Amino acid sequence: VRVALQDAHEQTSGAKPDDYRRLDSRLHLLIAELTGSEKLIAEVAYSRMRVNELLDNIPLLPPNIAHSNEQHEKIITAILKGNPLAAQSAMRDHLAGSAALLRGFLG
Repeated sequence: VRVALQDAHEQTSGAKPDDYRRLDSRLHLLIAELTGSEKLIAEVAYSRMRVNELLDNIPLLPPNIAHSNEQHEKIITAILKGNPLAAQSAMRDHLAGSAALLRGFLG
C-alpha cells in the first residue's frame, strides 16, 4: 500500500500536462480504495468524472499543478503516518482549493 500510494503520487507529480488529470484521478481513486469503502470508491469515481469535465474547460497552469502536488504530499504523508484527522483536513483543503479554482475560472 505504501509503495503504491507513493508511486502514484510520484507519477502524478512528474506528469506531463497531457497526463496530469488522468494520473491525478488515479491518485484520488487509490486513496478512496485504501478506505475499503465501495460506496466511497464509487462516489469518488463519479465525482472525478464530473470534476474532470469542468477542469477540461480551464487551463492547466504550472502554479496550480505545483500547489495541487503539495497538497497531495500532505494528504499522503498523513495517510502513511496513520493520522486520519490530518489526512481528512488536508483532503478538505485540497478539495476547497479545487472548488475555488473552478469558481474563479468558471464563475
